[in-house]
Amino acid sequence: MNPEIMTWLCDGAAWLKYAVERQLLNVPSDVRPVVHDQAVTQIINRLKDHDGGLPALKTGKISYKGHLYWDLFFLADIGLTIEQVNLHTEVEEIFGCQLPDGTFVTGASYKPSYFCIPTILLSSIAKMGNKDDPRLQKYIHLIFASQRLDGGWHCARSRAVRQKLQHTESCPMDTLNILLLLGQYNEYRTEDQLHGALDFLLTHWEKRTEQWRPYGFGIGTEFTRLSYPAVKYGVLRVLDVLSLFPYARQQRRFTDMLNYVQYKASAGKYTAESVMKAYTAFDFGQKKEPSRWLTFFMKRIEKRVEENT
Repeated sequence: MNPEIMTWLCDGAAWLKYAVERQLLNVPSDVRPVVHDQAVTQIINRLKDHDGGLPALKTGKISYKGHLYWDLFFLADIGLTIEQVNLHTEVEEIFGCQLPDGTFVTGASYKPSYFCIPTILLSSIAKMGNKDDPRLQKYIHLIFASQRLDGGWHCARSRAVRQKLQHTESCPMDTLNILLLLGQYNEYRTEDQLHGALDFLLTHWEKRTEQWRPYGFGIGTEFTRLSYPAVKYGVLRVLDVLSLFPYARQQRRFTDMLNYVQYKASAGKYTAESVMKAYTAFDFGQKKEPSRWLTFFMKRIEKRVEENT
């Protein structure tokens, strides 16, 4: 890795330095400055808020397009654990949305078959130290049981296996979010049963110039903008999720996607091209200057690729 870029990254905020040291340099790092960082503290407080945080999930009024789902996602990406950020009670609020059959309903307009929505939260829970929770394992069992003929997933029951639309394409967002959760487990990263899902996302990229829009998802300007968090179906999150799986990293289509994003760098640094107002306190929440976080994000993907060679 470029020493100048690594120095630049480590000169960033405490939460960024912690992520770089733990995930890129593989060295111990002090978590105390991170959990006391003002911007991170604000994120934690937002998650604890009874009106707009995780406790508000039970109202059914919280959308995954807002900041709640992605606040937890960001803390998990930094490498923090549930214990370190004291969110045990709030995580139980998520599991309080689990139905007896193991599915989750986290919004009034969401159905139990919407695997794509709760997996955003559940992938963060798994990443933050709760992989072995039996409630999470029960949900993963349901995920594999609902896998479609092309290897992906779709939230519509009419498109399930043995239903009238079983031969239609899966939903890219459903498939991406489910792979995000499964990718937190070493045993699933090399699972042959997931090759179809990985190929589906890779093929979607490969056919981006064609009139192929599985379930309305095309690949255009919005997809290719560098954005964090990628609330919508976007290139950075697709690349990040695919990079968790050795099979995907070995594909020419993955390399093509990686090269596409790398071409956007200026002197090895990446700048956000689309932002969310909820994250203006962070460098990925502005488009004027290079973002250390987006640069770290890409370096983490590249590190996975290097480890695969």
